[in-house]
Amino acid sequence: MLRSLILLSLVLPMSSLASVDDGNENKPVEAVSGVDGKPALAFDLGGGVPKLLIPRGEVLNFGVHVAVGPLGATVGTVKLESGVDPYVESLVLLAPQPTAGGPKRETGWLRAKADGGYLFYSMETVLDSRYLPRAWPSISHFYKQSGSENRRKESLIGNLDGRGQTSYRADTRHGAPSGQRIWKKPVFRDVPEGTVDMLGAVYLARTLLESGDEKLSFPLLDKTTLWKMTLERGEEKRLEVPFGTFDAVEIKLIPGAWPGEPELESGKFRGLFGIRGSIHLWVEKTTGVPIRITGDVPAGPVTINCDIYLEDATGTPDVFKPVLEAKTD
Repeated sequence: MLRSLILLSLVLPMSSLASVDDGNENKPVEAVSGVDGKPALAFDLGGGVPKLLIPRGEVLNFGVHVAVGPLGATVGTVKLESGVDPYVESLVLLAPQPTAGGPKRETGWLRAKADGGYLFYSMETVLDSRYLPRAWPSISHFYKQSGSENRRKESLIGNLDGRGQTSYRADTRHGAPSGQRIWKKPVFRDVPEGTVDMLGAVYLARTLLESGDEKLSFPLLDKTTLWKMTLERGEEKRLEVPFGTFDAVEIKLIPGAWPGEPELESGKFRGLFGIRGSIHLWVEKTTGVPIRITGDVPAGPVTINCDIYLEDATGTPDVFKPVLEAKTD
């Protein structure tokens, strides 16, 4: 039972994808001041969706606790990282580099890594999203699970052949040499401008907080399924986590059917950590740094409550400080 719980509750990320540019016009990416004046990368998603703010050099470490009724257990850890690197063109198709004194092009990335295990079962899951200053792909999202089970998935999003498209592929052991896995043929479909991956959706919560708006909606891609994801500002309260006590605001991530897509129940949406349906993200109300993530994970006939709480942080804005320091034994 707990083995299934671990498998469902630890669904997370890492970074580093290289893809070939098709030569289309580059998508604008600009460096701006982030929260508290710290340099962030503002990535233009297009489609009227506000820019995604990507912190430079931020590392957040979380513990993962799950509960079934009165029973609970700490089953693993999660690390969320973000950063910005100089953009490097593909070695296959080299494009002209900016002239001296011109704007520097940069790549933003978000990474999540989850580790967990129980008895003879172990798992490491990595999600990696890269945001590139070019048309195709402008977003690369990669999933890798290793340990007792191994699998990979890849989604590319951008403008291809003059329209918004995504390419999705997963690996399989069918037809592969013994003990190995090979990629299936990629599946393509059209997507609206402004489509984002799940990691990007989580970090758009900072954009919502900075704008002062109550809601923000945008197209979110899960494999080849489009959802209308709505970020909605909730209540404010003082929240205690292992890293300290913070003044926090709740950001609800509420999935719904995208116009024109087949009707799907919101409970079928599977987000980070295997959470189904809505995700509750608590962030420090000044900086938007996540401090707690909660939601329900179905496991057969029971529902598991998943609670991910901040244990340590580096590279955060200077004003990101607990109002009360963490208790020590």
